[in-house]
Amino acid sequence: MRKIATAALTGSGILVLSSACTTPPESASPESCAFTWSGIEGRDVLTAVSEARTLAKGEKWVPTMKVLRSGVAQVTGVKLDNPQQAITSLGKRVGRSLAPIGQAYPSRGRHGENSFGAPGRYVVHQVAPHLVDADFVVECDGKRLGSGHATSWQHGDAGGTAECGTKAGDQSRIARMAIELAC
Repeated sequence: MRKIATAALTGSGILVLSSACTTPPESASPESCAFTWSGIEGRDVLTAVSEARTLAKGEKWVPTMKVLRSGVAQVTGVKLDNPQQAITSLGKRVGRSLAPIGQAYPSRGRHGENSFGAPGRYVVHQVAPHLVDADFVVECDGKRLGSGHATSWQHGDAGGTAECGTKAGDQSRIARMAIELAC
């Protein structure tokens, strides 16, 4: 409980004091908040690509990755006591487990050694799978708190290799992009 005291000087020079007790507003409990989602956009995003390299069958290679795009799982706009609650709600809405607040992409886990079963010119790429951007309105305890924006992606990362010079139809959209950039 907080006491608030006020003072005023009246026109006749009399000082009037008053006090009142107030209770700070309670935070909405996480269970009582509801999110309404709109403008949901989901896509795989090429985040890093290596240079192309010609390799012999079975040759091992640790590529150096060039980051093309990076980001962090975040909630902007309305201030929430628990912003992770928005990411969890969005994950339920899109039917995927999404990366938690603060996690960044691309991760450093995909930069290991690669080995190829056939000779050729290859490129290695990394992907933020199912990157999701969405707008939301949040209500807690029946009161509209405001609106915001959330960004996350399917928890974990993905990547792959692509062979330069292969027909575009034989590769995924992300692999084709990596080939176009690196080969």
